[in-house]
Amino acid sequence: AFESDEARERARRRLLNAAKKFGIVPVGFITRQLQSERTHAAAGRLVIELGGTGAPGELEERLRRALRDPTLNVFHWSEASGAYLDAKGRPASLPADGKGRAVTYLERLGRPMIALVHARTALADPELAKMVMAAVRFVLEHDQAYGEVQATATAAAALPAGFVTLMMTDIERSTLVLHRLGDRYGDLLNDVRGIIRGAVTRAGGLEIDARADEFFAVFERPAAALRAAAEVQRCLLDPKRPADLAVRVRIGLHSGRPTLTDAGYIGMTVHTAARVCAAAHGGQIVASGEVKTALESVPAGLRFRPLGRHRVPGLPAAVALYQVLVDGLPAKFPPPRTALKH
Repeated sequence: AFESDEARERARRRLLNAAKKFGIVPVGFITRQLQSERTHAAAGRLVIELGGTGAPGELEERLRRALRDPTLNVFHWSEASGAYLDAKGRPASLPADGKGRAVTYLERLGRPMIALVHARTALADPELAKMVMAAVRFVLEHDQAYGEVQATATAAAALPAGFVTLMMTDIERSTLVLHRLGDRYGDLLNDVRGIIRGAVTRAGGLEIDARADEFFAVFERPAAALRAAAEVQRCLLDPKRPADLAVRVRIGLHSGRPTLTDAGYIGMTVHTAARVCAAAHGGQIVASGEVKTALESVPAGLRFRPLGRHRVPGLPAAVALYQVLVDGLPAKFPPPRTALKH
């Protein structure tokens, strides 16, 4: 360890001069230098490779190769679950700091993003750790449009451009549901996704992404999005469903003009849709004022109940929220889960 780069360089020159004078080879020093250069070269390649591809799904495998740690795991933070999730959408139990394993956290603006669980030696070099985490941050922020939710459709060219309606869903208290079901949680998740996918397809919408307990879809017309959301809630509250598969899904709808890129949708429209979903309760459908305004006519069996204007995190102005009432389904819910009513 050296006080500064200048101190390190002075020590290096003195050592090499002494080695030349006395005819010795400082094997240990040179080996350490070569190891450091090789390690940092790997980090540099990682920055180029990840930054160039923008393929977050390959993040874990590429980090394993670059850091030569086949046991490395990447866990993504889920706001809905309040926990770090593994690749299968299950809350992860992060190891205690010790026993050869370490956890490196990456945050943005004080909010968690991911946790890397790795061999202690993999990121022991502070400079290497800084470079690697910078590469990881670049990939994550590129994928999420700097904190906004981003679509990751396989074929973004198939997505509709212009004015669209976005639907986002997630499972309320999914962590508690996981603890209740244990290994059967995966079956429940597949069941819920199947219901949502079927409703979206029948309404003429397109699935954009499905991660953990979250689902993201797009519709060219707001009425189609409303019909799909209502069908989802009807199916999930069907009394014929087994009691042990009871689950409450919250649904958020928002209309606007998101930016369509090669990777999918980005922009404040997407971010707003996510916040509208977060404001809902399980079993509830919440729509923004833009959805109601864009409707030519309200689908049969549906009505709007104004919930007022609300300030939500990350948005510059208050958002008008409406509950979508579905005939035959519960209509009473607590106030929206927002920070402040306007």
